[in-house]
Formats: sequence, structure tokens, C-alpha cells
Amino acid sequence: MATFNSVELTPPVTPMAGVGLGGQILHSASGSYTITAALVLADVINLFTLPPNSRVVGGFIKSDDLDTGGTGLRIDVGDAGDTDRYLTGTAATPGPVAGVSNDIAATGISYLNTAKTTVFATVATGPTTGATTGTFTVRLFYTVEEPRLS
Repeated sequence: MATFNSVELTPPVTPMAGVGLGGQILHSASGSYTITAALVLADVINLFTLPPNSRVVGGFIKSDDLDTGGTGLRIDVGDAGDTDRYLTGTAATPGPVAGVSNDIAATGISYLNTAKTTVFATVATGPTTGATTGTFTVRLFYTVEEPRLS
């Protein structure tokens, strides 16, 4: 098991709340990681951070074929509270095969992050035969809600 950081993770760019627009400005955060060795079970790729009061409204995962020997690889995308909050990998989604998926998990759509949150990918099931080259990208779309005044 290893932990990696995407290039986009530093320095973090954090947008401010919608300033009078009620948080209706759409933002996106993206993280890519180019592998140099086959991924294994429990590897973690830190992708990017989401700002406080960010509400996830969509996203996608794009990947090269990172399992050249089959469809065993499963990559989940989540945060410290739920490792598959945003995207849950399957044998038919990117990672084990090349492609794009925008199937946001039910737990992630419209999820409100109340604090600054690191989004990461976790290898939930190791590959049958892991590729030693390839790129993995995740992008989430979100709004930043203005803090509620009481």
C-alpha cells in the first residue's frame, strides 16, 4: 500500500463563497495521477481539496486501461468520511478498462462538505494484471454556499 499526490494537489486553490449569488457559481476541481508502477490493493491517490461549504453537483472519472489482464481493478473516489462517497468503481468503469464514467454515487450527489475536504482515490480491489503506465483523472463539479447567518 502506498499514498501518492496528484500534481494539482499543491498549491491548493480555494474559491470563495458566491458573494451575494447564494453559491450558484459552478466550480470544478480536478486531479490527475500518472502511474509509474502497477497499482495494488489499498493504494491511495490524493487528488485535490474541496473548500468549506462546497456542494458536489456532478463529476466524472477518466482512466487509461490500468488492468491489462482483466477487470479486477476497482477504484473508489471519496474522502476521509466515506472512501467511496463520490464514485464507486466496478469492473465496467474506468480503471480496469479505458474510458469515462460520470456515475456519481448517491451518497455524493448534492453532498455538502462543511469543512475543507481532501478528495482521494483508493484501490478497493487490486488489478488482475496491473498496467505500469497510464493516467487516472477525476473532476468534481460543485458550488460554494454562503455561510448561513443566524
